[in-house]
Amino acid sequence: MPASLRSVPSALFVLTLALVACGPSPGASKASPTAESVKSATPGAAPAAPTPAPSGGQQFSANAPASTVPDPAWFSPALLPGATVTKKGRSPSDDQGRFTAQILFAFPASASLKDCTDPLAAALAKIVPTVQREEKDGRVTLSGDAEGQHVMFICGDANGTLTAFVSYRWTQPPPAAP
Repeated sequence: MPASLRSVPSALFVLTLALVACGPSPGASKASPTAESVKSATPGAAPAAPTPAPSGGQQFSANAPASTVPDPAWFSPALLPGATVTKKGRSPSDDQGRFTAQILFAFPASASLKDCTDPLAAALAKIVPTVQREEKDGRVTLSGDAEGQHVMFICGDANGTLTAFVSYRWTQPPPAAP
């Protein structure tokens, strides 16, 4: 695979991490969302035709992923019991039903980078046959491929808080729900 194509999955995960970690814009309303406002802001609330993909590209659906596709058992807030879940979500499905799911955790001020990486490395070793580890700019990225999924964990400082980004993306269409 050409080097320029190998960086695409990494770039997509970094973009996903940035979108998840950044949250709403500073001008966003401080009021709590109501069920009606959330419903109207949900991508699947109004049917829309899929946008044609550029030649050779991937086509994304305007609808959210099917809620009937369960997350893997390991993908849970219990993965890091000492941390707090700050965000959890899924991306829209592509034309084959594949999506990315992510959880963003925040650790207490007393936590160290090892408090994040050690439990995640142990969990990842149970999920994937080969764990890849990269340390760069004070962040540790652990990743690997499980059957039908690419799994990625990132630990590091975000705005003065130790955070963990836990994600998986389907590399093939997910199995139908039972």
